Amino acid sequence: MSGPASIKDSFVENIIRLIDDNLGNEQFGVNDLAKALGVSRSQLHRKLNAVVGKSTTQFIREYRLGKAMDMLKNNEATASEIAYRVGFSSPTYFNSSFKDYFGYPPGEVKYRSSIPTEHNNESHVGINGVSASSYSGTFARNYGNVFSKLNILVVLILLITVSALFYFFFNMPKENSLTSVGAYDLGHTAIAVMPFENLSNDEENQYFVDGMRDDIINHLSKVKSIVVKSRQSADRYGSSDLSGLEIGKALNVDYMIDGSVQKNGDRIKVIVHLINAKNDTHLWSKDFDRPFEDVFNLEKDISTQIASELDVVLSPIEIQKIEKIPTNNKEAYNLYLKGKYFTYLEMGEYKNPEENYELSEKYFKESIEKDPTFVLSYAGLAELLLCKGYPSVSEADYLKAKYYAAQALQLDSSLAEPHRVMGLINMEYEWDWKEAEKELLKALEIDPTNASVNIEYARYLIHVKGDFKKGREFIERAKKLAPVAYFMYIVSAEAYLLTGEYTLALQDANETIEINPENLWGYWIKFLVYVNQGKNDLAIKQLVYSWGLLPNTRVNIDPMLAVYQKDGIPGVFKWINYLDIEYAEDDRTFHNAYWIAEKFAVLNDRENTMKWLHIAYNKRNSQLYSVKFNHFFKGMRTHPEFIEFLKKMNLGGYENHHII
Repeated sequence: MSGPASIKDSFVENIIRLIDDNLGNEQFGVNDLAKALGVSRSQLHRKLNAVVGKSTTQFIREYRLGKAMDMLKNNEATASEIAYRVGFSSPTYFNSSFKDYFGYPPGEVKYRSSIPTEHNNESHVGINGVSASSYSGTFARNYGNVFSKLNILVVLILLITVSALFYFFFNMPKENSLTSVGAYDLGHTAIAVMPFENLSNDEENQYFVDGMRDDIINHLSKVKSIVVKSRQSADRYGSSDLSGLEIGKALNVDYMIDGSVQKNGDRIKVIVHLINAKNDTHLWSKDFDRPFEDVFNLEKDISTQIASELDVVLSPIEIQKIEKIPTNNKEAYNLYLKGKYFTYLEMGEYKNPEENYELSEKYFKESIEKDPTFVLSYAGLAELLLCKGYPSVSEADYLKAKYYAAQALQLDSSLAEPHRVMGLINMEYEWDWKEAEKELLKALEIDPTNASVNIEYARYLIHVKGDFKKGREFIERAKKLAPVAYFMYIVSAEAYLLTGEYTLALQDANETIEINPENLWGYWIKFLVYVNQGKNDLAIKQLVYSWGLLPNTRVNIDPMLAVYQKDGIPGVFKWINYLDIEYAEDDRTFHNAYWIAEKFAVLNDRENTMKWLHIAYNKRNSQLYSVKFNHFFKGMRTHPEFIEFLKKMNLGGYENHHII
């Protein structure tokens, strides 16, 4: 026999020989197999998939299981002993894999083999005499048996029928478009990458440990069939005493990944573990020891091996994205990790904000100096500048952020983050709604399981377009992707507040407080809910408690209570505005022109409402995009000057909207 068929047979036989030679070696995997064959991992995957229709990991696992079946039928050893003989790291993992594949546990093999069935008498001859069980059961029969012409005809008819059904299903008219949640299935496998432990002698290497973990998260997020929970969600359980089963249930994931990183000099040692979150069993672990110069290949190898262990077949495009090196300058990369680390400290923990922001900006800029083509540093710097002055970002900073985001997009438009940042700039500072939607949709197209992208698009749908139904769908999606990220619940609670669903608004506000009890935003939402419900004393308790959390706001409590006793809730709104206006530079106030306009609107002071809205407009206030459907401005919606203001912002009127 000669020609292409014999070449394919020889290729598979070589793979089988190599697996046999390393059958008891649990560390022998895709990388080792590819190296032994003299091909790249991606070449091996594509060629094997073309021949047998399976991923390399799947082929290896099923072959090992097939060999185990032979051994069990021949009563060569106990199931536990056989598990190790065929390269499984634990009998528990072997038992679950065996049952998943054959439909019954290893202990039943002897009993089932003794029962005569048509399957016991069928031929198990595969390619060139290799047994079908060694070919992993059904795989060998599908690939190696010689079909009659009739069987081939039947198979072809079935394939055509199935193809037609698939075509009909996937081309049916759907209400889902690119802007619909249905267009973005949450995927088949949900994982959480837990915080990695820093085993380095230098505690300051934590930035590097966090950076490696983030890169692995980003790599895995590029695989469409994997949903990676947000970093913030996993962080909450990093030092938890809960079991893996409890954490997995809380995060609603199938698998968890944890590990440790040790960076000493120019060497990096990483240990990675894969855990089944449904039963808290350890599935796989591997040690990596590489020079720092090989850090990108190290991250790529970790990510692809995790994907392989999850039986995920990577497409050529996904492989290309994962293998893409962000910069050839390792020092630029190191500085970028430091910049991101200090940005995250501020955004997540509110520690030394000014100092952290300065360090972040310094490291990002130094990174760009080392490599002017390093896209991630431009994107990181753009986001930092928007966070730095929130909620009143200066015009200079937002224009700089726009410049850096544009630079990132010019260098590489295939990343979601620069599109997301550009979408935010167009929505929050330039009020270019068309461009905002275009950029946010592009970010969604690139990374549909990015929680931040989903929540930003939800804000656009709700506050700019007034599409509360579709916006709610994206909010719920973001909450699933980031189940313990407080900002998701803030947006959700505010959306419920807009639609008058106060009980649900309170639930989500309480969720934000549980997640981040020192952030005052959730308490303010509760205050507004209780005010709308007429529960004024409960509302005031929210202010008293939350202001008492911080030394700079604690001094406001007694004077506010005195005003409440005298003038009620309207007096409190008026007093807060007085404080914010007269003590604008004081750290006990939250001076923001838009927020001041909101409270004047509640007081039905239309003149001051418009005055401060125009101030917010001139200052390019980042909150102004939400003015049209904001519940504070209910009483302004028929006011001619307010309608003109909306038109000035290209938001239009209320003709086509049902307003709560």
